[in-house]
Amino acid sequence: MGRQLHYTVFQTSMGWVGVLASERGLRRLTLPRETPQQALEELSPEVAGARHAPQQFGGLCQQLEAYLQGERHDLDVLLDMEGRSPFFLRAWQACAAIPPGETRSYAWLAAQAGSPRAMRAAGQAMARNPLPLAIPCHRVVGSDGGLHGYGGGLPMKAHLLELEQQAATKR
Repeated sequence: MGRQLHYTVFQTSMGWVGVLASERGLRRLTLPRETPQQALEELSPEVAGARHAPQQFGGLCQQLEAYLQGERHDLDVLLDMEGRSPFFLRAWQACAAIPPGETRSYAWLAAQAGSPRAMRAAGQAMARNPLPLAIPCHRVVGSDGGLHGYGGGLPMKAHLLELEQQAATKR
């Protein structure tokens, strides 16, 4: 990819977040981490050669903080998904369609992505999601409704779901 990439790392109420974007949209977004270095490392390898440009992410930083405070449940950003596998793209698109405060199973996700028997592949798509929160993989759960695997840890997954469910009951 010959495009110019930009990145920044910033602090939120839940920890340090890293973002990386091209002129087409967001390419990577980290979940909150304890240190700025951890967030930066999660942007690798794409961050190599990218230009540090915090001024380009002001609106996104505000949206993310509101998201992490439970004040909003989606991010209004363009995504640059170039170079991703067709199945993963379909799985991520299906995941993005799950309403805030609701969950769906990996089996549902696989079916929505066009391969009903590919539950493990759907799980891999969520595990390799480069844009957690923008593609809300915390809304995907096991067939038994249990929380399974999450890059930010199961307590964070439970917290994000709880924020969304509380907001849904207030509507």
